[in-house]
Amino acid sequence: GSEDDLRNISTNPLPRILSCLEKAQNLSSGSKEGKDVDADLDCFEASTLSLVYVKLELKDAAGALEKCKVILGSDNIAAVAKEDRSNYTSASLRRRAMARLYACEAFCRLGDPNSALFIMESESALQCLASDISASSSTQHDAYAQFATRATASGTFSTTGSFDRSKLHASMTTRVTENLTADKTKGNIDNVFEKRVHLFSRLKEGDTEGAIAILRSGMGRV
Repeated sequence: GSEDDLRNISTNPLPRILSCLEKAQNLSSGSKEGKDVDADLDCFEASTLSLVYVKLELKDAAGALEKCKVILGSDNIAAVAKEDRSNYTSASLRRRAMARLYACEAFCRLGDPNSALFIMESESALQCLASDISASSSTQHDAYAQFATRATASGTFSTTGSFDRSKLHASMTTRVTENLTADKTKGNIDNVFEKRVHLFSRLKEGDTEGAIAILRSGMGRV
């Protein structure tokens, strides 16, 4: 490309990324110029999930949710614990679980947190999501999966005004981090995410003094 083109890509890469992912999705979908061709389902699912992420970054929550439905099926978004996992590879299960977490974020941005709650319907559903995201015996992968799942649950419950449940899941992210990296002789690790949840909850509940106390605490930045 030209110098201007390369400069635009470096300063504003998301539109070009979006275009490339849409082409990858189309090429792997099993349809080319109106003709049926062999589909590359792994590529199709991976490119579609990446499109969800980019659309959320571009603040296109509606577009992101539509892409989640492409991966999961319009009537299957919340069916976490009921899904027959034998139908999918571990990579596909991981992508489907991430699509559900992204769908929660999209629903909340669209002002429909109750639909997101259907995905987070129970502890068993959250455990299924975390297990599918991890899909390995790696301690680090397990910790990341638990963190991503609990952080999404915390944000979803916070959006609905269920602050106690939001704070509960936020505290679980701290436990995950501590179990993975804490040196037991040095005390607890500061979890910025949990602090932000507590700060937001205090402000929404009208507890200004509690919010100020969090900001003034010597636990690091918020």
